[in-house]
Amino acid sequence: MREISPFFIFINMPTSQSQFSRLPNKQLLFISEKLVDENFPIGNPYDDDFEEAYSVLQSVSKYFNIVAAHEDVEFFAKLLEINDDLIADLFANNKEQMKNKELIEKLVIPVAKSYNLNYSVWGSCSYTDYKVQKFDSYDEEWVSGSAEQQRQDGNWSMWDGRDRRDTEYENFEESDYDFGDVYEVDEKPIQESLLSKLVLENTSDVINSLDRTTLIKLRNLINQKLSS
Repeated sequence: MREISPFFIFINMPTSQSQFSRLPNKQLLFISEKLVDENFPIGNPYDDDFEEAYSVLQSVSKYFNIVAAHEDVEFFAKLLEINDDLIADLFANNKEQMKNKELIEKLVIPVAKSYNLNYSVWGSCSYTDYKVQKFDSYDEEWVSGSAEQQRQDGNWSMWDGRDRRDTEYENFEESDYDFGDVYEVDEKPIQESLLSKLVLENTSDVINSLDRTTLIKLRNLINQKLSS
């Protein structure tokens, strides 16, 4: 069994806007009034009973033949939060103020953004890695011995090999998880990641053609760069 150390990944999903954001302001105010009457959350919907808020929105959205989704709960929770004072003024004298086009047009429509969420998951499991490594040798039967000798000398690590198929994990048992930092998605890292991928793809043939001595020197240069 191998204990898996915590690792960080991020979620990168396309930005999804609420279907209700396309409705006219007057209709959004009508829905908002119904939601407020049902004690719909103003602000973070996850601080309260999210499923209850979702159920309330589903009932109200039937007026417009719209099937509410989970992101729609966030949309109205944010709409009510950022327009709190304006909505209070509009609802103060419903018959008169709800006809006030100037106030209605001041309604601020929330816009969803893409965010990365760092999180850690750790546990224990047994695993099998399937790798391949190129070795130069004068005899096929000497290759395994050469690989073992280089591993003991510290000139080669089993992790240096290329994956020839996906790692197999068995008996995985999740111990715990932890949510970390949240930050807005920047398109630049995505472009840099794509560039790095292209560089790796285009240089793989060159690396495979290098001899052992050159590869060791290259590895040392990479290690120096990573540690700087």
